Amino acid sequence: MAIDIKKKETLKRGTAFFPIQYYCSNTASPLYNLPVHWHNEFELIHILAGEHVFFVDGEEIVLKKGQLGVIQEGILHGDGANKTPCRYESVVFDLNLIRNKNYAHDSFLEDVSSGKVVLNKIVPLKNKEANAEVDNMFLAMRREPAGYELLTVARLLYIFGYIKGNNFFIEDERVLDRSRARSDQLKAVFNLIKQNYGSMISLDDMASSAGMSPKYFCRVFREMTHRTPVEYLNAFRVDQACQQLRAGKESLIDVAYNCGFNDFSYFIKTFKRYKGMTPHKYRSFDLRLADEIQPPPEIHENEYSDINS
Repeated sequence: MAIDIKKKETLKRGTAFFPIQYYCSNTASPLYNLPVHWHNEFELIHILAGEHVFFVDGEEIVLKKGQLGVIQEGILHGDGANKTPCRYESVVFDLNLIRNKNYAHDSFLEDVSSGKVVLNKIVPLKNKEANAEVDNMFLAMRREPAGYELLTVARLLYIFGYIKGNNFFIEDERVLDRSRARSDQLKAVFNLIKQNYGSMISLDDMASSAGMSPKYFCRVFREMTHRTPVEYLNAFRVDQACQQLRAGKESLIDVAYNCGFNDFSYFIKTFKRYKGMTPHKYRSFDLRLADEIQPPPEIHENEYSDINS
């Protein structure tokens, strides 16, 4: 995942003509990681099995089957403090994908795009039709049958129509403005960590980059991420260590020091805390197996007859 100096993802989604990307995630995989980040696209999250705690805009939400997670553009989001075994899929897309293809002007989509309308973070799928439309949209993106682009756009329009029709939103642009203002306070901190994780970073350094006193910074950071600054820094360093371990070129000690851990035993302890295994075991783990994420058995693809085989 490419992120610019403000922690915004710079990863391109889909193509210029079809700007949407599908992802499937298994939180139990050692490869899984969803750090706090933001992007200019919308995101929809669909639980396949289990449930998962996500951090979205300063609060933790528990997303379950039968619900749709909605993340509006520009909002900080990532994993919650506690990870649970879960498989979920998501699509990240440019809202213009459906605005440009809409046959008639729709003020709702325009207000969503401008931030005048704030969508609910969790949208309950209250009936079989809503569940089927969401299932089919993700299924089309997962399998990419002939005509899947049209099927996807049609289902996205249905989803936003469902949200509008059931009033799963509020009309107050000040809410989104406040969210973005709070998020901006942390972007300099994310940048500091990203650029300097291999060096000594003190609490004072992080607080100074945010323009706050250390005490106030700790309170704001925890409110926004549900983690302490040190916990976030350690988690980021462990994720960087994972990348170096998968490359397989450095010794474990070198990886530890490269990622800002000056105490090797502390590195081992911290790595195991976040990944559930030692760095040595992680390096020898068959990552090919961990990366093979299949839909769980309760997903019956043949139930959706309008998706081509």
